[in-house]
Amino acid sequence: MLKAAGIVLILTGAVGFGRYLSVSLGRYVSQLIECREIFVQMDAGREYLRLPYAQLLKRTAKGKEKLFAEILTEVADEMEKNKEADAGMLWEQAFCKRKREILLGKEEQEILLSLARSLLLETDHTQVAKIYFMQLEDTIKRAMEEKKEKQKLYGTVSILFGLFLVIMLL
Repeated sequence: MLKAAGIVLILTGAVGFGRYLSVSLGRYVSQLIECREIFVQMDAGREYLRLPYAQLLKRTAKGKEKLFAEILTEVADEMEKNKEADAGMLWEQAFCKRKREILLGKEEQEILLSLARSLLLETDHTQVAKIYFMQLEDTIKRAMEEKKEKQKLYGTVSILFGLFLVIMLL
């Protein structure tokens, strides 16, 4: 009876760990997509509404995921307090404060920071922004393909590892 309970416990833990990895990968992809939506909305607002950058950030924060709404609001508030603040640094600081919550890697964060800086440009920023949008789209496509492959891998490996542990303990 004790062996059966141990087997069930080990297999449950292994499957749970595989599920945790799959969910983390899903959150990573959803954060990338959310960021793309944020910057597309900001680009459109900048182009058509001609709002100041801080107001554009606050407007974009409405209806977004809590994490990104906090980042946008924090950067906007700091820009309103200090008109001469470097917005790029404010974005970096906001990302650094939420390092644990943001699942994006260094490369993805660099693309997002560069995109945020390009939207600050007073002159025609569309060409620069297009380059970063293309990089972001490529990153999202890679992440979605990776998600499909790795979800199957995580599930299989976690079950096999659990079975291996059960066999070892018997």
